[in-house]
Amino acid sequence: MGVRKYIQRAAIFPLMVVIFLPGMVSCSSDEPEEKSPENSRDAFVGEYDYISTGNLDIFAAGVKIHSLPLDREGSFEIVKEEEENKVAIVGAIYGEKDSIHAIVTGNQLTLENNSVSYSNELASLQMALSYPPVTLTDGKMVCDANMMGIGTFQSYSITGNGHVKIEATKK
Repeated sequence: MGVRKYIQRAAIFPLMVVIFLPGMVSCSSDEPEEKSPENSRDAFVGEYDYISTGNLDIFAAGVKIHSLPLDREGSFEIVKEEEENKVAIVGAIYGEKDSIHAIVTGNQLTLENNSVSYSNELASLQMALSYPPVTLTDGKMVCDANMMGIGTFQSYSITGNGHVKIEATKK
């Protein structure tokens, strides 16, 4: 099997983990704000269905080797954590993690971390996402996240960049 196939197989799954991890909850909407409940987390707590669209382009040694579609449907749940402004997003995660953590401030939800590292014996990847906080409006959240990554696969340089739009609707 050629280097290109190894790179594709080793890089695609970790990149998917990184993309959907922060992308599920950390974006914004231009729509007006909903009324703030007494505990601002209450508005976000609940079950959601989501649809994501976009792609991630993967490059090895400066050559585009694959364009990974990020079109997917699924669901997740937002639950309160013990700390006052924290919530956990459960069920929207690929790979080994079962939840991600976010902070609610007023009517906005923001992830605590916007970068993820992945490594194994063959590859090492660092992905970063850029996005504003998400606002819940009429039971909907819209996320537009840009992704950028860098890493290695054996002795080859691997990079990735892309965009994903996620629309989540509260059940």
